[in-house]
Amino acid sequence: MDFNSKTVPLITSARDRDFLKSLYEFIAGEKESLCCPDEGSDEQRHTVYSAAFDKVIDYATSYKTILTAIKKEYDCLIASIKNNDRKVKVARGKLKTMMAQPTSLMYCRRRSVQLQERIAIIQKDTAEVQAKLKRLQEFRKKEPPPTPEPSDGQAQDLAARIPGLTFCEMLNPEALAKHLGFLEQKQADLLNKKKNQYVPVQVKADLEIKMRAYLNKKDELALENDKLQLCFKQLTFLNEAISSWEKSTSHPPLFEFLSYELERIAEIQVCDTDSCFINNDLLEEDDPNTVNESELLVDYIKRFMHMFEAGDYEAAAFHAARSPHGVLRNTETMERFKSVTVNDGGLPPLLLYFQALMISAQPGKQLLGETLCLEGVHCALQHGYIDLITFWVTQHRLTYSEELGDVLCSHGDKDPRIADTCLALAHIIYTTCGVLRKTALCMCKRGLTIGALEFIYQNNFTLDDTMFVLKGCPSLTLLQGLTQKYGSKPALLSVGYVCHSLLSSYLEDLAFQLLEKIIADGPGSLEKAILDDMMCGTESWSEIAARCEQMNRPHLAQEIISTLLSQAGAVCLSPGSAKLMEHVFM
Repeated sequence: MDFNSKTVPLITSARDRDFLKSLYEFIAGEKESLCCPDEGSDEQRHTVYSAAFDKVIDYATSYKTILTAIKKEYDCLIASIKNNDRKVKVARGKLKTMMAQPTSLMYCRRRSVQLQERIAIIQKDTAEVQAKLKRLQEFRKKEPPPTPEPSDGQAQDLAARIPGLTFCEMLNPEALAKHLGFLEQKQADLLNKKKNQYVPVQVKADLEIKMRAYLNKKDELALENDKLQLCFKQLTFLNEAISSWEKSTSHPPLFEFLSYELERIAEIQVCDTDSCFINNDLLEEDDPNTVNESELLVDYIKRFMHMFEAGDYEAAAFHAARSPHGVLRNTETMERFKSVTVNDGGLPPLLLYFQALMISAQPGKQLLGETLCLEGVHCALQHGYIDLITFWVTQHRLTYSEELGDVLCSHGDKDPRIADTCLALAHIIYTTCGVLRKTALCMCKRGLTIGALEFIYQNNFTLDDTMFVLKGCPSLTLLQGLTQKYGSKPALLSVGYVCHSLLSSYLEDLAFQLLEKIIADGPGSLEKAILDDMMCGTESWSEIAARCEQMNRPHLAQEIISTLLSQAGAVCLSPGSAKLMEHVFM
């Protein structure tokens, strides 16, 4: 039976007509779902009609045996046709392969000829090279025997005795005499250097003993000096008191006057500023520091220059770090190390200088200036020595500043591998400097959002500080925490205020996420947020609704507008806004 035929047989039964109609609808629906072509052979169309045939067999119980046999014959015929098609395809593939065999054979033969030609060329070149080698060997046999040369052992012995000379130079008397003069000059220079620049180790030990003795003597003289300064100060006050007593018109009894003044003088203490009352010109000649200090500083700088010019940058760096009065702990010395571009594979000279400065610095005392600290951190980050910066920060060897924390945060953003370490160090610096909003921002960037919320609420952040943290590290979790109560403390931001601010910036998606989350909390959640908002008026909420409408968020705009219009005194001014008309009675 042709199910696609439009001619309907004469069927009187209503049940048969309904079945036939449902069968046609089944076939049309399945063909449309499977996108079967109208003409030509198609596997899916065959499946549809086979299923329709099964429905007819199930329905026509009287003819079920005959229809089943007919369907079986159809299935066998279709299977045979498919099998023949597969055999035809296989035969065509074999035929195509057999037709391509002559062409492949032709290419193989052509390639074989080319390879044989290359082999012939290589054999010809090899024969020429062998002939040249044979002629060279015969020529060397005809040459006179060379001068006897020392054995390998003797040559190695001579080379070991005279380094810096080739074998021919070692056999040349003129070259040996010239090298001897060079060695003698070098020996004389070393002896002169040893005589003028070096002393035995015992001398150093003796000098250290003398230095300790001088330091002890200095401490004793300092104590005696304090006593003398106290005595000088007391006598000066006593002299001034007696002078004022003589000049006064009413002379009280001298004994009573002196008793009162002596009590005051007994309470006088020595301080560091007392030396300003003493004439320095009288004591300058007796102060040994003023005599030798300048000479010692000049000698110290000369030794540094000698080490630096000799290329011993590590020794020069530590020498500069321990310089008296910090004469070499400055930007000029830093620029000198910065100008060195030679690197032997270890730490760069500039980083050696900063490392020496940090090691010699006392934790929390006599720290470097902010400029040197910034340059040192820049240098260590540039060469990838984050461990050095960790030591400097944790051991308090740097002068903390907001700029220093900014440098670490910026580098952490560029290098994700050490981002957490940089942010942790910046967190320490910001906390010490009191830059609280950047401290909270570091915590958020490290994923410590809950800790950052607690820190923000504990320190009572302002609106500007809170928005700075939110825009620096935008996240829905942080935004929800800032717009909700935290324990007994009210929310720092209202939903309307923060959405209005975010929609005016590049973070409008975050505002939409917050509104979607509030709506997802249940019916009436957004209405409650709008009504409880004391920081954002109806005009601002109207602008939020208009912005939602512009950004293809009509459901958000509709929720906001519905809430605004549900209030008493609200009138609709435009399709995307609402305004409450409040009447003020005087």
